[in-house]
Amino acid sequence: MEKNGDKSFSSSRWEFLDMRMWMVSPPILCKQHLLGEHLETHMFVGSINKQLKMDGYVKNNCLEIKSLLKRHDDLTIELERRGMKHNSPLPIIKDITYLKEEIIMYTIDKDKSLKELLNRCTQCKERFNYEN
Repeated sequence: MEKNGDKSFSSSRWEFLDMRMWMVSPPILCKQHLLGEHLETHMFVGSINKQLKMDGYVKNNCLEIKSLLKRHDDLTIELERRGMKHNSPLPIIKDITYLKEEIIMYTIDKDKSLKELLNRCTQCKERFNYEN
């Protein structure tokens, strides 16, 4: 939805998307979170290529643009380690110059992200406890 020339999603229309990068060790992700985060790396690249605003994702500790490619690769390795097939290379990010430097360089607070994930998902919590 465009609003005053801004290319951004209407929060009420798209709130169900809740895209995020957890940035936790991939082996602790349950299947749903592993597949979900993999899909969301693709969705983030698509949103960036459409030059949509990313400020809200950064503000909510959900996006680390500088790590999208490596994160996708790490998730792919875990998918394949679990016997799943991967046939979706990450598209190239065309241009990030429209984004502010602090958005591009933001680093997710991994401890905060892990705590939130473990509070949300009992399967991830079980995997975390098993791995540690």
